[in-house]
Parts: sequence; C-alpha cells; structure tokens
Amino acid sequence: MAKNHGELYNVLGWGDAYFAVNAEGHLCAKPHGLKTMPGQEIDVHSVIMKALATTTNDNKKVQFPVILRFPDVLEDRLNTLHAAFRSAIDNSGYKSRYQGVFPVKVNQNKAVVQDMVNFGYSESYGLEAGSKPELLIAMSCLTKAQPGAYLICNGYKDADYIALALSARAMGLNAIIVLEMEEELDIVIEQSKMLGIEPVIGVRAKLLTKIPGHFGSTAGKDGKFGMLAEKIYEVAEKLKKMDKLHWLQLLHFHVGSMIPTTEIVYNAASEATGIYCNLVNEHGAKQMTTLDCGGGLGIDYDGTRSGNSDMSVAYGMEQYASSIVQAVRLKCEYNGVPHPVLCTESGRAMASHHSMIILEALSAIPEPQDEDTAEQLLSKIQDLHSRQQPRTAAVNGGDADMCSHAEDLKKHGIEMYKLGKKLSKRVTGDTQPIYNYHMNLSIFTLVPDFWGIKQLFPMMPVSRLNEKPTLMGTLVDITCDSDGKIEKFIGGGETLPLHPLDPKHGGYYVAVLLSGAYQEALACKHNLFSGPSIVRVKAAKGGNGAFEIVSADLGPTSEEIISTMRYDVMKDISSVIEERAKKNDVWAMVEPLMTNGLTTMPYLNEYKAPKTT
Repeated sequence: MAKNHGELYNVLGWGDAYFAVNAEGHLCAKPHGLKTMPGQEIDVHSVIMKALATTTNDNKKVQFPVILRFPDVLEDRLNTLHAAFRSAIDNSGYKSRYQGVFPVKVNQNKAVVQDMVNFGYSESYGLEAGSKPELLIAMSCLTKAQPGAYLICNGYKDADYIALALSARAMGLNAIIVLEMEEELDIVIEQSKMLGIEPVIGVRAKLLTKIPGHFGSTAGKDGKFGMLAEKIYEVAEKLKKMDKLHWLQLLHFHVGSMIPTTEIVYNAASEATGIYCNLVNEHGAKQMTTLDCGGGLGIDYDGTRSGNSDMSVAYGMEQYASSIVQAVRLKCEYNGVPHPVLCTESGRAMASHHSMIILEALSAIPEPQDEDTAEQLLSKIQDLHSRQQPRTAAVNGGDADMCSHAEDLKKHGIEMYKLGKKLSKRVTGDTQPIYNYHMNLSIFTLVPDFWGIKQLFPMMPVSRLNEKPTLMGTLVDITCDSDGKIEKFIGGGETLPLHPLDPKHGGYYVAVLLSGAYQEALACKHNLFSGPSIVRVKAAKGGNGAFEIVSADLGPTSEEIISTMRYDVMKDISSVIEERAKKNDVWAMVEPLMTNGLTTMPYLNEYKAPKTT
C-alpha cells in the first residue's frame, strides 16, 4: 500500500474533521464533518476536473484560479455551533437560550449569506451589518429568516444608516441599533421622531479585558469601538429622563478576533455581564434581554491547538460555548438578574472551512544559489553588527547622535535582515535547491491577509500525495510586485514540500485551505487582476464520494475590472482601439483578440506547465 504523505502538511491538525487524504493520494473534503461516513468524502481533484469541463451560467469555461465552496461544510459548522451552546445551556441549568448572528463583513458573497440564513432558520439565526451596503444585504436576506432573527446594526453610523435600520423595524425585522458612541443616541432620537418608528437599541461596551497580538489591537480601554462602563450608564440615565429606557435591550462587546484561550473568553463574558447586571439593577433597565458577546471564536490555522500565536486557538466550539454560558450564569445569579439571551457574532469560525482556493502551477524554477557560503554570510552579519554605534554612546551624545544611531540601525538593520534571510535559505538549501513555483494567482487578490497582516493559511498539493514530494518550493504570483510571493508557511517553514511538474500527470494544483473568511472582500486590484471563478459543490446522495456542482461562475472579466477604474469600456477602450485598428487596416485581426481579452478573466488561460528540470 502506497504511503500517505498528508502528514507532511499536518492535515489532521488543522483539518478539524473536514479534510483528509484518500487512498488515491488526493485531498478530499468531508462534507458533514465528524458525521461524514466512509465513502462520503469528496475528492477535490475530481471536483477540479469536473469543474474544468463545466460551462458557467453565461456559457463560458471555468478559468483558474478557482474557489471551491462546500455548502455542506458551512451547514455543519453552523449546526456544530448551535449544538455546542445547546449542550452548555442544558448542562449548566442556564435559564435562557442562544440566538446568534453571522457578520456579513466576513463573507458578503450572496450564496454564503443566503446559506447562513437558510441553514440557521430553525435556530432564528440572524445577521450583523457594519455598513449601509451590508445593512441592505441583511435586510433583504432576513426576509427569508424566521421572525425574530436578530439584525444587529454595528459600526459608526450617520442619519442615513440609522434611518435605514429603523425602516427595517417597520418591515417587521428585529433590527437592533448598537451605539458605538454616545453621540449616536442623538441621531437615533432625531430619526425616530422624523420617521415615527420606535427603535430598539444596544450599547457596545469597551472592556478592560483584551487579547494579545494583532487581533487585540482595537480592544481594551483604549480601543477603537464602544464606550467605557461609565459612559454606558450615562446613556441609560439619558434614556431614563426621556422615559425611553425601554429602548435599551442589548449589551454588546467584542475583545478581538481569534481569542486564543477560554480563560480570556470567560473573563470577557464575566466583565460584560457585570455591566449588564448594573444596567438592570442600578439604572432600572428592566427591558434588557440580550448579551451580544461579539466575535472572537477562533480556528486553529496551524493545527497545534496551542493558542500561542495569531494562528492558533487552544479550544474548540464546545469549550468556547461552555465558558460563555458559565461566566454569564454565575455573574447573573450572584446579582439576582434573569439570564439574558446569548448572542455571538462568530464569522471566521463559521465560514473559513467551507472554502478553498485552488491555484494552478505554471512552472517551477530553481532559485540561483547564493555565491557566499553559510560561513561567509554569517561573517558579514557579524561585521555589520560590530559596526553599529553602541546605544549608550548615542544616548550620552545627545539628540544628534540619537538620530544618527537611529539611521544607522535602520540602514544596517535592513542589510542584516536580508543577509539573515539569505543565510536561512542557504542553510535549508544546502542539501537541495529551493524552487520558485510560479502560480496563476495574485497574492493581493486571492490571499490579501497573507500580504497585509502575514496571516498564514494551510497549503498543500491536491494530488500525488501517495508520492513523496521531493522539492522544496515557494509560491510566486504573476503580478509585477516583489511582495507577490509566499515564502512563509504553517509550521514556520520558508518552503513547502512539492512535487516536480510533469505533463504526464496533468495539471498541478495547490489548495489554500481555511480561506473562506475575509479574503474576497479584502482583495485589491493590483495589476487589475480580478477575483477567482467560484464553484459550489454539494455531496450527492448515495455515498461513494458522489457530488454535484451546484453552480459555476466565472470571476470578473477584464472588462468588468477595467470599469471599476472609472473607464467607460465602450467609449474609452473599445471604440478607441477600433478606430486606430481600422485606420491601420488590421481591425479584422484585432477585433476578436480585443473581444476575447475583454470577456475573459485577466489570469493566464489554458497555460501548459512545462516539466520541471
């Protein structure tokens, strides 16, 4: 039996019951998570082959890069979340319920948002919106939700946003306007009078509890959003004087994405519940019904379950739900306050697993070896370090010397960093060269979090995993930018184990997994590369890995992406090219080429990868 090399990529660690490598050496998706029966796994390589033979709704061929979506995984994530809170509530004697929302900002794609509402219907699952476009999407989608599903209105708001949220209440939607600043209350009062619609409002608490690392930078007492407890109590008193305290029904908090440990989850929920209880007991807000614990439920990108970095969390959904339920129950019972409805805005944990980006390899070229040996590179680093002015001398020399010292650090620090990277590659490459795998992608469009905040995603080949990968590679995109390169991978490696390209094996594809949250909305248009094709795949009845492609949509064409730069494509592009081509009597040749260029995606199309030498 051929060896399975999936362990090289720690599939069992980060896969979280949704991914595995099958007997054919292919990456496969488990559509129902832990409930996936043997034979129900979906072969990703087979999906790619079928997708390439599928025409889109407008009768075009699917082009790379491709996002594969598995709605069954989305449904299982949502069911698992509700089961976790149901179990925690039942086991602890909690006297209220859980009713969550999906933050639209995490993935605004039509199918994803509509699936969330549909899959969560029986649980009155709702949506959270942080801008006017997201609010319009949420209003539309929640017309299909169970009555009473929350429409949580977060973010900074103007009169138009608040009027739109009030109109949602007039439509019968359960819209709750969450105040980020005390001043927003005045706008709510004004718009309520103008429209004759009574609002339901919440307030966002700025907690002292915060998380370490990148994702906690907007939380804590100096955070970007919300109000400290004293300001919240002032809002309650202002409403009381107006005889409008019944408007106040929800307290919201958010300590940051990817909360690393349940200790922080518990502490944040306990601190917020203390504010909730004070609003009820000391300020008379007896209509308070809901504690919105915000987002933060993380996923284990690196598969270590350690919680030691922005890539990992040390718990699962069950522990997360139990921490919240226990913290709120104990604090409420101590203060004699009825248990509130619990809400969370879990987005990353809901959407990440259901989507993967499939990248096509174009070529694999070995990096030229540095002429310096490892010893010579180390010697250069030591020489630069010895030439730096000692900090104590700079301090004693006054401001001018401090500025000189700072410039010296900047100059030599960059050089030392570059030499250090060369040394690292030289050490790892002493036994074998490093290959640059040129991939049909734009880092800036498909994985912007890698470029922007150095977020790492699990990556691995889709096939040939019963064959040992013999090359160590980095992934290089087709943009004209030096940042368009992936040379940092889960586990701390600067290369990824990959196979030699060989046309006899067909195309070589690398999957970027756990990528269903944020990437599409954050994508930029560097070089005017556009978004990917999107293929939705559902498990078919009967087992044996049967699946069906529910929909296949081409990514934005060159014409569509050009138009976003304020060009009138017909007036500014097509007609101008046509005029010049006719003048030079080459329109018959140019016209079909121009039309094809405008109506296809900007990426390389039907590229034949050469054999790796």
